[in-house]
Amino acid sequence: MEHWGIAPREYLGGRINEHWLVESGGSRLVLRGYANEQFADIHYELVVLRRLEGLGWPVPVAVRELLHCEGRMWGLFTWLPGAPRLTNGVAEERARGRLLAALHDSTALIVDMGQRKGCGLAEEVVGDPELLPLIEDYARIYPVEGQIMRWHLDEALERFAHIDLKAAETIVLHSDFAPWNLLYEGKKLTGILDFEGTHLNYRVSDFALSWRGDHHEVIDGYEEVHELTELDRELLIPAYWSWLFLGVRDEIKGMVAGNTPPHGFEWQVKHLMRRSGILGERVAVYPR
Repeated sequence: MEHWGIAPREYLGGRINEHWLVESGGSRLVLRGYANEQFADIHYELVVLRRLEGLGWPVPVAVRELLHCEGRMWGLFTWLPGAPRLTNGVAEERARGRLLAALHDSTALIVDMGQRKGCGLAEEVVGDPELLPLIEDYARIYPVEGQIMRWHLDEALERFAHIDLKAAETIVLHSDFAPWNLLYEGKKLTGILDFEGTHLNYRVSDFALSWRGDHHEVIDGYEEVHELTELDRELLIPAYWSWLFLGVRDEIKGMVAGNTPPHGFEWQVKHLMRRSGILGERVAVYPR
């Protein structure tokens, strides 16, 4: 607070990083405390935000250089008005799909940024040579959950192996285009938040946390603006599954080392087992 001359007004929360509403010279700003630098290369995120602002998008941009203080990284950002919509039905999903497609038209223009340090394409996540043996070890403790994860990992690898990945389009993703990250005042979009996981990946990878395997109107709305190719559709399921394996390797390592309480990866398993809509059409029922 001394360094930036800010006064705290309200704690805004955050799932991973923490946020506070602060004031400086009568202006509202948002202070972010990064959580142990979980996402490497924070500067990549800041540049994405600045470039999207230049393309006319209402995104929070840094107003100061990052500051390392008390063992933590801090950022100071513009404050955006508005609030997430309270109702998230079919109409909201379809509108969000159209909005995501429009955002992708812009993020496709900034692919010259390359890949974010520490991130990889979808097939690189499931193709991590450490992942499979760790899941096999995990299955000895949690046999049901472990076998579900192993079956879907094998299926994802098989699907990636039969796709011409060189022909697939890569763009800069938002990474969590969910309703709570979109701010509105009335019908006007006033803010898009939470680019903390932004990186370069396949276009359809951005459906992972916006579609979530069952919000099918998001995809329908998207196609009103940008039609998916058959290659996109082939990529959709393995790209979605790869997202569910993010962090699994390190989580299992933590369990083995005794640093993380053992658990059944309930969130991942729930999403892997979904078979509605496109998943029901294109994925076999889990055989066990």
